[in-house]
Amino acid sequence: MDVGYGGSYWWGGGALGQGNHDTQREPALVERLVELGEEVVQVACGAEHTVALTRGGNVYTCGRGSFGRLGRGETSDALDFEIMEYFGQSNDSVLNPAEASTIVKVGAGENFSAAMSSHGELWLWGRNDFGQLGLGEEAMEFKGSGSRYPRMLRGMALEGQQIIDFACGWHHVVALTSAGAIYEVGNRAAFEPQSVTLPSRYAEGLRNVVRLAAGDYCSFALTGDGQLYSWGAKASGCLLQGPECEDVVRFPRPVPPEVFSGERVVDVAAARNRCLAVTTDE
Repeated sequence: MDVGYGGSYWWGGGALGQGNHDTQREPALVERLVELGEEVVQVACGAEHTVALTRGGNVYTCGRGSFGRLGRGETSDALDFEIMEYFGQSNDSVLNPAEASTIVKVGAGENFSAAMSSHGELWLWGRNDFGQLGLGEEAMEFKGSGSRYPRMLRGMALEGQQIIDFACGWHHVVALTSAGAIYEVGNRAAFEPQSVTLPSRYAEGLRNVVRLAAGDYCSFALTGDGQLYSWGAKASGCLLQGPECEDVVRFPRPVPPEVFSGERVVDVAAARNRCLAVTTDE
């Protein structure tokens, strides 16, 4: 089911996958995926595109195609959900090259997309104007040219780092490795993945991170004991660090417990300049 703006002739295809530019004011079933017999298990929405993951590991995209954000090698819009053939036809895995990659999570920023495999590798595609694809500083010399096909963060894979979770912000990506370290790329601050925490085996490392979230210049990490950490730009309005917070918080910092009246945080979500935390008094 989806709801929202369907796009227009001038502004391009919307991200509803209904085969038209109609705006849906009430939730409407995406008939195409039903006809294909696909069971959707996750959906991620950018500014004007949508990425859907099915139980069988197929990735579908629809919406505006500019900058290659749909991951199909072109920039034309797609009013219907169309399968991304890349993951079924290419096997560029570094950590497990003997097996085809199975996608287990998808994500989307403003104009880029992401997919993570069960082997712990992360692919990014779309626009790279903020360095969000992790292509390096050299790529920014070409006006942040992006990629029309998925590009793996090969540096992390070559170092043997396995990604177990990630979150797409508006112009950046945060990723959690199996060693318990959090990496970040994008926002015109990091053009390749940079560690913002130490692995959890170190005394200063964050332990038992269970959830990541990211918005516009803000990021969050939630631990299993209910402690929420935030970092990014104070101007985002989402850091929850109080009026005395510096303009930029570069590393994860605990959100004061009094923000949530002492209750334990059990979930967190972010979308551009909005954030949401769910708490419990148990």
